[in-house]
Amino acid sequence: MMHTFQHEAMATHWEVIIAQQENGYAQYAAEATFRELDRLETLLSRFIESSDIARANHLEIGETTAISDETLECLLIAADISLVTGRAFDPAYHSLRPADLATDLTAYTLDPTAHTLTSRATQLHLDLGAVGKGYALDRMAEILLDWAIPSACLNAGGSSVLALAPPTPTASGWPIGLGEGPHRRTLSLKHASLSASGTAVQGPHLIDPRTGQPSPRVTRTWAFAPNAAQADALSTAFFIMEQSTITALCTAHPQVGAALTSLTGDLSVYGALRTQLDR
Repeated sequence: MMHTFQHEAMATHWEVIIAQQENGYAQYAAEATFRELDRLETLLSRFIESSDIARANHLEIGETTAISDETLECLLIAADISLVTGRAFDPAYHSLRPADLATDLTAYTLDPTAHTLTSRATQLHLDLGAVGKGYALDRMAEILLDWAIPSACLNAGGSSVLALAPPTPTASGWPIGLGEGPHRRTLSLKHASLSASGTAVQGPHLIDPRTGQPSPRVTRTWAFAPNAAQADALSTAFFIMEQSTITALCTAHPQVGAALTSLTGDLSVYGALRTQLDR
């Protein structure tokens, strides 16, 4: 018994599939996740003038603003991914930086104790589009667990998926596809997330933060990670990174996996994702 619920937020389509529950109870729980999603959008969206991110983007260089627990947590996750990817991921890459700001320094600083953000940029441009959706999926999953719903699958825009326990006691996981055409494979996803990045929908929009130039990659990338915020950010970074550095990252972080398509459609799989597909 599975129930599917849908919602629009953060300029994309969201879906929550709940298994092993009565429809009425599942609906109330799904509505609770969507209320949390809408609340997070008011904090994380740069398009909402009162949000933490919009206020941060109006800061002058050296100015500071208070931010919520959720915004701080999301930015700290982004900072971790930026660090492990050698700044192939940077939610402030489009900021106007002063000439004397070292290239290895971020365009802003965080004070986790005071819950504040300080701008180092002439014009700060924070955009959490490549991590905020994943972060929201993680928070929505926490809501479902609070409702004692262990079996569910959530996705944002069809490109970021977070799976909890399998839909039935005998299932190995939620069937999620990756790859294209005859090379497409199915992953049984559980207690983990898979996120994809590419140019099919928005065109060549992914910029290398280190160079300011569009990524030369034209094929899709996928990231597998323990949570959706990490997977969301990593799939964007993998689209920027060279294959050798992706391999090295997956080796250094055994819980992370990657998949890349070639121009001929062949699918190359690395790290934890290879282990998952071989099961």
